[in-house]
Amino acid sequence: MKKLLLTFLLAVSIISTSCTRTNGPEKEQDIVILFTNDIHCGVDDNIGYAKVAAYKKQLLEQNPYVTLVDNGDAVQGDTIGALSKGEDIIGIMNMVGYDVAGLGNHEFDYGMSQFTKFSTSLDGGYICANFRSLETGKLVCPPYKIIKYGKKKVAYVGVDTPETMIQVSVATFKDKSGKQIYSFGWDDKRQTLYQDVQEAIDQARKEGADYVILMAHLGEKNSRKEWTSKELIANIEGADLLIDGHTHSVIHGIKAKDKGGKEITIVQTGTKLSHLGKATILPAGEISVELLENLDVEPDAKVTNLIADIRKQHAAKLETPLGTVDFPLPAKNKDGSWIVRSKESNLANLVSDAFRITFNADIGLVNGGGLRNNIEQGTVTYGAVFSVLPFGNQICVAKVKGKTLLDELEYGVRDLPNKSGGLLHVSGMTFTVDTSIPTSTKTDSKGLFTGVAGAYRIKDVKVNGAPIDLDKEYLVAGLDFFLKNNGGGHSFADAELLPIESETDCEVLAAYVQKLGKIPDEYKDPKGQGRIRFK
Repeated sequence: MKKLLLTFLLAVSIISTSCTRTNGPEKEQDIVILFTNDIHCGVDDNIGYAKVAAYKKQLLEQNPYVTLVDNGDAVQGDTIGALSKGEDIIGIMNMVGYDVAGLGNHEFDYGMSQFTKFSTSLDGGYICANFRSLETGKLVCPPYKIIKYGKKKVAYVGVDTPETMIQVSVATFKDKSGKQIYSFGWDDKRQTLYQDVQEAIDQARKEGADYVILMAHLGEKNSRKEWTSKELIANIEGADLLIDGHTHSVIHGIKAKDKGGKEITIVQTGTKLSHLGKATILPAGEISVELLENLDVEPDAKVTNLIADIRKQHAAKLETPLGTVDFPLPAKNKDGSWIVRSKESNLANLVSDAFRITFNADIGLVNGGGLRNNIEQGTVTYGAVFSVLPFGNQICVAKVKGKTLLDELEYGVRDLPNKSGGLLHVSGMTFTVDTSIPTSTKTDSKGLFTGVAGAYRIKDVKVNGAPIDLDKEYLVAGLDFFLKNNGGGHSFADAELLPIESETDCEVLAAYVQKLGKIPDEYKDPKGQGRIRFK
């Protein structure tokens, strides 16, 4: 894999970062930029890829200056992406006609080797000004792409959240010895991201860019305010528009002042193609933005057929029945907001039970961010289970001291009552959370949990009905994402991993459901069984 990555990095260093493309005759016309973000494999949800492709073609018939861009998190989120480790999504994006794409954290869910494959397969290519190899000191992707529209040049500058380092398996960005070999500009002073983006803007301007469009995957809110889209704008200058992503927000256009006092518009399209963004640069230089909810076009037949063919290839496995359930098992509400990132749920209990019981452990753990979909009432298919656990994580079994368990639970509830993918759901345990106590968890410069400095929010922790023994070693079964690979910033520093090889988390849950046949009524309450209580 290392040889493949170095070959890719060499290729990037040879290609000019401008990656210019001439588009149409040299006359003054509107420049139209269509944009998407956080599609998460929603290929035919809402507007759908087929209509996006058709709309782009329709606009091109009237005006040659039309570009389609994506702001990350396209390849993960449903079975159509997970079963091919994202490759089917790249094929669909190529047919839709994406001209360039920025990075999201989920572009790395299938590992660096797979991301490298995406980079060479996506016709428009990826850009990112802050994703760097620490071994070579060079950027992994071109920082920007310049597209020429007649006499005008527009630079598209990619920006990914530094929190990507902890929002996927941390091992993704390390070598076999555990040494970190990639960076997204995470530093103690929170300045590297700004410097990387400013350098890209300045270089693009030197290459003659008349306009600079930031393609960011930051969001308007996250756990580190320094890395929001507004804070980025406040610390750089020279951009004309920021197209955002990451938080799945529908932002029609908010203003933020850059370092020089210029007002910059920030816009974001939501998720699953609920909207298509459209920015128009008028010949006089004014930029307007709008979010389209409906497209009055016939879906592109080629894209429709490609998606249908892919679904047909996967259908037999996905439709395999495993069991039945007389009630829903939700991970999220009907409006798409996450249940499992702030409170207990019957689905999380079922999954953590499957891990604990399958491996005869004392405790089963699953993080809220690892549960991606609901299981609906009726027949439970393999596809339904796969949509819940689409990442292909392995199950680890480890000996973990009670004190470490207590601390990791504390770290998992640090953001409550706000949502957190790091919230640990439990089997074989119960605990109470007092959210009136401010979190005192500490992290290092890379965002990894290092300990608790003050009062604990976690109270009354019990293992199989008995108070937790802080000196005792418990047998824990859970995802390698957090038990082994520091996902979400969890450390589990003194966990002793046992040499147990497992199938993926999805296969473990599928076998458990198949063994049950019918999911019992003990899971009927969507709020769970009182494993996580609030004071």
